[in-house]
Amino acid sequence: MLGKLTKWLRILGYDVLYSRDYSDNQIIDIAKKSRRTILTGDKGLYYKAKKLNLDVIFIDSLKPAQILADLYVKKIIELDVNPEKSRCPECNGKLVKITDKNVIKSRVPPAALKNHDVFYLCNSCGQIYWEGSHWKNIRRIISEAKLLRPTQHHEEL
Repeated sequence: MLGKLTKWLRILGYDVLYSRDYSDNQIIDIAKKSRRTILTGDKGLYYKAKKLNLDVIFIDSLKPAQILADLYVKKIIELDVNPEKSRCPECNGKLVKITDKNVIKSRVPPAALKNHDVFYLCNSCGQIYWEGSHWKNIRRIISEAKLLRPTQHHEEL
């Protein structure tokens, strides 16, 4: 359920761990050891983490803009998108800015090479990103999140 949120948070520059294969106990152990905040839509995991005094937030919306708005109001995230601070949405790797098109020309569509001067290479998985038309949608969702009121019931479960 939170796979899309993971990508959004990484685009915003946050170091996010995510796997559908983690058990509740694995998630709790990771959160304890690395002092991470748990974001979950699982009430059982939410209550377990709360009982252990871990930082945990219950997510019940499926709308990215609403979730981002809720996290922003709780001061968990900032709603500033900057490609130079983004992480790889797929693997969480750090992105390296590439301005020399020769470095990536064999791996990028010709239209992207023609229309863009800056690219970002993931230092983990090798994926290449650029500010294409999808960035209009990213910025629109972020702008929408800034205007939304938070939902009121996350901590009152």
